[in-house]
Amino acid sequence: MTNLDTRPSGQLPPTPYSYHPSLQPERSLSTLQGTATNGVDSAGAPLHPNPNESPGTGGFKQQLADQQNFRTLARELIELARCLDETVPPHAILTALKATPMSVAPGSTSSDEAGSSTTLENYIATNGLPLPDSRSSLTELANALIDRALEHPLGNFGGALSWPLPLNTDEQQRLRLNAMYHKHHLGDKRSVVQSKGGLLEFLRYEAPLLEGVLNDPIKVLEALVGSAQGQLMGAALQQRMNGARTEDSANDYLMAAMILQLDPQYFTETHPNKVAGFDVSSDAHWGKPLSTIVDDLSTYLSDIDKTSTEMAKTAAHLLLSMKAPELLIKDVPGTVVYGSAAWVRLAVAAASIEAQTPGKVQNMTFAQVMAEADSAGLADLSATQNAQIAALRVWGLANGILSPAQAGRYNTADIEVARNAFNQQTLDQVEASSLIQAEMPSRKDIALARLKERFGEDVPFEEKLLKVYDTKQPFAQPVYDPNRAPAGLFSLLDIAMSGLHNYDWISQDKRINTALQGKSLKFDVKAEFDYQLAQAIDDKKKGIGVAIKHMIAQLPLADRQNLEYGQLEFYQLDTYRLGTGFTGRTLETKNEKLYVKASGANGDAVYELDLKRQSITQVDDNDLTRERQRNGSLVYPIQKFTPPAHADFSQNTQAEVPLPTPSSFTSARTKAIADAFVEHLDIDNRYVIKQAKGASTFDRQMDAEWGVTHFFLDFIPLRSAIRNLRNGDYLDGAIDLVMDIFSFVTAGLGAAAKAAKIATKAVSLSNKALHLSKIVGTTVISELNPLSGVGDLLVGGTRLVSKGITKAKIAAGLTSPTYGTVTWSSFKVGDRTLETSTVLVNGKTYAYDPVKRRPYGSPLAQPDVLDTLSPKSPDTHSPRQSNRRHRYNPMNTDARPIRLAEPLPKGAYVESLKGTFEPDHFKPHTKMATKEKFNKEMRESYEALDETGLPPRPVIPSVPEPITVQETFVKSFKASNGVVLGESHKEMASFKVLFENIDTLKKQGVKKVYFEGFIEFPCPKSFLDDGIGFLGDGKTKRTDPTFKELCEELQANDIQVIPLDHFYLTRHKDLPRHLRPQLTTPIGTKTRLEEFNYFASETILANSGTEKWVALVGNSHMNTSENVPGLAELTGAIGIAVSNKAGIQGAYGTKVVGRPQNKKKPVGFDGGVPGDLQIYVQP
Repeated sequence: MTNLDTRPSGQLPPTPYSYHPSLQPERSLSTLQGTATNGVDSAGAPLHPNPNESPGTGGFKQQLADQQNFRTLARELIELARCLDETVPPHAILTALKATPMSVAPGSTSSDEAGSSTTLENYIATNGLPLPDSRSSLTELANALIDRALEHPLGNFGGALSWPLPLNTDEQQRLRLNAMYHKHHLGDKRSVVQSKGGLLEFLRYEAPLLEGVLNDPIKVLEALVGSAQGQLMGAALQQRMNGARTEDSANDYLMAAMILQLDPQYFTETHPNKVAGFDVSSDAHWGKPLSTIVDDLSTYLSDIDKTSTEMAKTAAHLLLSMKAPELLIKDVPGTVVYGSAAWVRLAVAAASIEAQTPGKVQNMTFAQVMAEADSAGLADLSATQNAQIAALRVWGLANGILSPAQAGRYNTADIEVARNAFNQQTLDQVEASSLIQAEMPSRKDIALARLKERFGEDVPFEEKLLKVYDTKQPFAQPVYDPNRAPAGLFSLLDIAMSGLHNYDWISQDKRINTALQGKSLKFDVKAEFDYQLAQAIDDKKKGIGVAIKHMIAQLPLADRQNLEYGQLEFYQLDTYRLGTGFTGRTLETKNEKLYVKASGANGDAVYELDLKRQSITQVDDNDLTRERQRNGSLVYPIQKFTPPAHADFSQNTQAEVPLPTPSSFTSARTKAIADAFVEHLDIDNRYVIKQAKGASTFDRQMDAEWGVTHFFLDFIPLRSAIRNLRNGDYLDGAIDLVMDIFSFVTAGLGAAAKAAKIATKAVSLSNKALHLSKIVGTTVISELNPLSGVGDLLVGGTRLVSKGITKAKIAAGLTSPTYGTVTWSSFKVGDRTLETSTVLVNGKTYAYDPVKRRPYGSPLAQPDVLDTLSPKSPDTHSPRQSNRRHRYNPMNTDARPIRLAEPLPKGAYVESLKGTFEPDHFKPHTKMATKEKFNKEMRESYEALDETGLPPRPVIPSVPEPITVQETFVKSFKASNGVVLGESHKEMASFKVLFENIDTLKKQGVKKVYFEGFIEFPCPKSFLDDGIGFLGDGKTKRTDPTFKELCEELQANDIQVIPLDHFYLTRHKDLPRHLRPQLTTPIGTKTRLEEFNYFASETILANSGTEKWVALVGNSHMNTSENVPGLAELTGAIGIAVSNKAGIQGAYGTKVVGRPQNKKKPVGFDGGVPGDLQIYVQP
């Protein structure tokens, strides 16, 4: 049977620290984890093991075979799902699973089936996986299996260098020397140091590779590590290093030796982006596709004889897998270039994934990484912020925001400068993307809207039911006079669109006659359409200008310097048709490409600006001097184009030498080039634009309108689908992502649609649909805290990480049955005393890895077991080396000081923490337990209310006549200590009421005001506007006052502002958007009501006690709705609905009688009015 857990057979499962482990391992989609190691021996075996034993080979090859089984099962489940529809009953699913054969990989742990065929049902059941009972559960299991198969058994190939307590400097040097002088186990062949091409070539010589494998570095490393000679060498190195012998130890020592042979300073290099002396972040790589950097590193390693030409690609992969994993991602679009904002988003996503599952990224495609970006980024916020800081340093340097000195000194203020610049550029591009993709105005839509506004909905607007009363033409009127009366039947829509209101129309349809009685048919649709068209064209121009700026900023440094500092000349290559007699000419075809000649910066260069292809490419100089041959009456002149007079395109002779890095996106020169490109397009004078604006017949209007739309669709590149999976795309539909001209990746509508319907539709999504999608990955970066205790701790070359077991876990009784009790020990490294989790094996104490549940490394010298739960923490910012010259590197997410975790409270979770955020409760290994505790307590609370009933309500004040808002508050606070204001999120009324009555609240003794859509951001601790500061569309910011102004005024009056939402428990920001409760569904809305109302009420009761308070929430949360008790009921408060009301002056309070809210239905159902009281405000 295939073991899908990361622990040896019979071990207790890795459980959250506040729960005792269960006796049986659970099998679920969330626990599809790799096969673990088994057993440990003393390190005293012979120096060269018996070659027939090949320790560890079987286990490693089994893991690879098991992963192949996962992929095979996933493929079969997807194929099965494609053959079934959504309504297929469970018994039919089971029948299909029993009837579908599956081949089992030889050498896997499913040894009974190896080499033969089993069925899907048998394999799933035998391996303890959940048996699918629906079409959707088939794809869910398949996706989980594929995701698990992406995690390589060898992790990130770091081996002993990626241990929680890695090899120290002395051990690294000793391991490297042992590896270099290692010989064949028979001693009759060359040693590693004698092998040209180093350790990789030594192993290849001993274990020749199959043809074609060399192009796949992962396959090469699997073959070398898994070979008999690789396992024997690894075991020999483990013995020489006196390391704990486990099933993985040979692999770990061998992979570390591979890296150290290629780069002896791999861990002591002070430059965070250098490997083997090669600078990954060199300016030579800026603006280049990521694959070229890998190729350059491969060539470099071969040129300096670190390895052979054949093995150079594998060597590069090995060195980058820990330090720059984003460079190894497959199928990265060419527009994602190094140093760009798109690279920042990818690098942060990759680092966040690697922090949870080291080595996973190298097996993933770009689409897979970006699809996981949001959830991975929230799984470990410290790791995500470290990655953001590291990426911002490179981005700031590459984009001229930071100088080399600023980028290299890890100064918080410098990082903040880069962050603000990055955010502003991102916001500009998001706006431009929206402008470019916006729909063109529709004369039909305008006309229909006007018709419905005047005549209502129940009129057949598009049916041809009307004709002109008298169509006889005057005798002298020409037959083809454009002013002649229209003949035939027309619809109301035809009349409104064509402006035919001046004629007398008749109809035999009673609906038409009734609707038209006493009403005009004049709508001025043309004027409105022309206005909207002009606005849309201006928006397109603005978006195009920003797109050109973005394209220039993406270029390699030398090209950006040419355009920034050189003398520029512009050229057009349009097509003209000669007139009769070949005199005169008219424009036949407009060439949208603009050619720019740059001189004087780095020599002469000619660039072709092509928006349609989203490219700026250097072309041959002859393109501007070589005349094209005439084709009949068509000629192709090369014309110099003169851009706006105010722009200065002369050479910048004042530029420094060497030329500085330009801030290309924001520079005046780049804007001038973008303006020149927009002017060159001459959009306003295009025939289709003039035709659409002109007065014309109905049919020509429609043709013109479509002509404009197709012009922009053809000219401006729309978002393109991202290929999701390689090798047949057998999971197409699992990932539905699209990328726009700014390299923003968004989740298309297919992510929420049926898997079989997604893959072919991503390209053709309408603009309106695309606006509903969400940018994935890092967009704007929140405030960073680079020195918040995440620095490397390196003493004598040893780094500590926080992935070790915490003392709180040990206190909870977590032990390792295979190795005995896990303890927390201190030990000496140089002149420092460090602490980590340890285990005693054969009388020797080894460091213990709680994730893999095994000991590792050499025995620790003189450890002292600590009984206290409050050990002295090591200096969180100690320098790497005793000379204190090494700088803190925020990229190293695995290099953290070990610290004590905060255990879950024994009492009710929300009440105990008073609604605050505790980061320790939402680490990857603790989040599930925290959520389970919260959900359990929430369910118990609602069940108790079902049995006992709601708490007594206060006496609702009597308001027979309208009163002032101030009186409304005074009456309410006499009846209760709390007031829950309910609002429609689309209106400003509640903000106005609060802002204008702060003095009243203060006089009534209000100490706290709580807000929905307001959360505590965990890292660093701060508060985040998560929607309350915007109106219901999520885009329009509230004004007069803004949320910030409202909070500042409250705080100025000694009233505390407190969030009522939680980052994980109510907002679910660790989940992809499509997995969060969907508020468009009844289940989603009720889930939101239950979670928020419980969390918010507990937060208010825990914080305010007997104090007076106000909470601002949506109307649905104020009082009972959909049978979920509201905040007013749960806290004993008064609910006051605040809303706009037309036709009034100022504002007033009242109590609406006779139209109560239906507690079983959503707010507003059947015209019910929410709230115990109401406040109405003039809009």
